[in-house]
Amino acid sequence: MNLEELGWNSSLQDFITRQETSDLIPGRISNVSGRRYRVMTEEGELSATLLPSAYRTVVHRSDLPAVGDWVGLKKNVEINRYQIYLVLPRKNKLSRMFAGKKTEEQIIAANIDKVFIVTSLDNDFNIRRIERSLVIVYEIGALPVIVLNKADKCKGYKTYLEIVKRSAPELTVLAISALNGINISELNKIINPCETIVLFGSSGVGKSTLINQLLGYKRQKVGEIRESDGKGRHVTSSRELILLPEGGMLIDNPGIREIQLWSNGHGISEAFRDLEEFAISCHFKDCKHQKEPKCAVKRAVEDGILPSKRLEHFHKLQREKEHTDRKRNKYERKKEDKRLGKMYRKAKDYIKIVKERDQ
Repeated sequence: MNLEELGWNSSLQDFITRQETSDLIPGRISNVSGRRYRVMTEEGELSATLLPSAYRTVVHRSDLPAVGDWVGLKKNVEINRYQIYLVLPRKNKLSRMFAGKKTEEQIIAANIDKVFIVTSLDNDFNIRRIERSLVIVYEIGALPVIVLNKADKCKGYKTYLEIVKRSAPELTVLAISALNGINISELNKIINPCETIVLFGSSGVGKSTLINQLLGYKRQKVGEIRESDGKGRHVTSSRELILLPEGGMLIDNPGIREIQLWSNGHGISEAFRDLEEFAISCHFKDCKHQKEPKCAVKRAVEDGILPSKRLEHFHKLQREKEHTDRKRNKYERKKEDKRLGKMYRKAKDYIKIVKERDQ
C-alpha cells in the first residue's frame, strides 16, 4: 500500500524518525476488534495487538488506538506477532460521550478531513439532530457535508433541502439516492484523494448502501427497515476504514441513535454562527438571549428572521454543555488520579526491586 494515499505526510514521518525505538513500521488502523487491530502498511494489511507495556498505561478506553489512528509497530519474533509500540499524534478525533449515564469519552474515529452527516428523507429526518451532529463535527475542525438520502422515496425533498439550508447556509447539502445512484456523481466530486471521510448517522439511513454505491460493488451488508417505525436495524457492527477506488477513504460507523455532546463550546458557536452574528448587536456584551432587554437575537426571532425552535435548541445545547462540563471535570480528575496511582505503584515496585538487588 502507498502510505501517502492513506494520508501519510512529512510531519508524521519526522515524528516517527525521532523515536528511540528503531525499525518501526508506520501504518494506519483500519479496524478494531477487542484488543486486535488491523493496520494498513506498505507491507499490506497486518494484524497487531497493543504492546503490553503500552496497554498497562491505559486509564480509559479513549486512551486506546482508534480507527484512523497512525501507529508505529514492530514484529515480535518470539511470539510471531506484530505489536503497536506507539500512537502518533492525532490531527483530531471525532468524539461523543458514551450513551447512558456514564461520563466517558467515546472516540468514533481519528484524523478526519470531512464528515458526511447522513440522514434519510423519511421518519429519520430531524433538523435538531442535524444541528447536534454539526456541533460535534465543528468541534474538531473537520468539514461537514449534509447528505439527505432516499430522495427517490420523497417527492417533496426540496422542502427538506430548504429547511437544512436555513440552518446551515454555508454548507454543501445534497439530496441523493444511494439505492438508485441519484446525485452520487456530485458526492464523488467532494471526495478528494488522500482525504479521510467519516459517515455519521443513525441506523437505517443507508450508509452501507452508500458505501456500496461509491465503491461500485456490493461490499457492505445492507439491512431492512422496520415497517412499524421506519427505523433501521443495526447491520454495521464495527468501525472500518475503507479505501475508495478513485482515492480517498471512508470510515463506516455503526448507527448512532444517541448523540451526547463532548464539547468545549467551540462547536456550538460554529454550528449557530447566525446567532453569533445577531448577538453582535445585542445591548449587553454577555447577553444570554433569554430575558435580557434589547436582545438582537430575540428580536430576530420576533421578526421571523430566526426560527424560534433554533434558538430554543441553542439554549438546550448550552445547558447540556454546562452539565457535561461539570461531569467531565469529575471524569478528568478521576482519570488523573488513576494515572498518578499507576505511576506511584510502578515507582513503588521499582524501589522494591532496587532494594532487593542491593541486599
